Amino acid sequence: MSSKSINNCVLKAREEEIMDTALEIITAQGIAGLTIDKVAAKIPYSKGTIYNHFTCKEDLLTGLCNRSVENLYNLFYHAASFDGCSREKILAIGYAYMLHALLNPTEFMLVISAKTPSIGEKSSEKRREEHLHLEGKLLENILHVISEGLTSGDFKLQSHLSPAQVAFALWSMCFGTIVLLHESLDRCSVRTEMELERELINHANLMLDGLNWKPYTQEHDWAGTLKKYKTELFADEVRQLKRLQNK
Repeated sequence: MSSKSINNCVLKAREEEIMDTALEIITAQGIAGLTIDKVAAKIPYSKGTIYNHFTCKEDLLTGLCNRSVENLYNLFYHAASFDGCSREKILAIGYAYMLHALLNPTEFMLVISAKTPSIGEKSSEKRREEHLHLEGKLLENILHVISEGLTSGDFKLQSHLSPAQVAFALWSMCFGTIVLLHESLDRCSVRTEMELERELINHANLMLDGLNWKPYTQEHDWAGTLKKYKTELFADEVRQLKRLQNK
């Protein structure tokens, strides 16, 4: 390995340590509790060194957000490789989104905050461009499965919709369901009876049936597909979640 590669590895490891420390602070004190001074106090690097990696607190927050989106991309990519029909794959992407949120609750909620102008506008251009690139990669995974469904004849695109609109509808439905039923939020009225995994599958199937994406809910063993997600496709993530919940 060249000296340049070693230096890059060192810099990458340092950046990860800075972000891990920032995440610990946010988890304990919230976003408002994060400062560069607090990060510097917990790691063996000066504030100047931290600023070599992140231009400001907001840039650090966007860096955390981007790392989260990159991890989510890897899950989406894995979901799209599921050995099944296109509807099983698109549902697997939604399930991957839920697992990501449950395994990384702080990062998941952080993405919402990182979208606000008060953070985005103060972040470096490099981080903002990276964020747009990563979101584009996420969308590519969804569009790939939609294209597969159209090519195979599993569903036909309605005349008033584009593939991007279908992708956005599915993405926003999953995001909204997860946010509203996330265990970190207080629940009231009708939401007290809702269970995240069940409702995510229900809502996805309602939407997919509405798109006439086959096989329809009543024509397929979706419980069997869900079991495959848990025992085969996302076995590692499910084990991690169980360990986390048992702590």
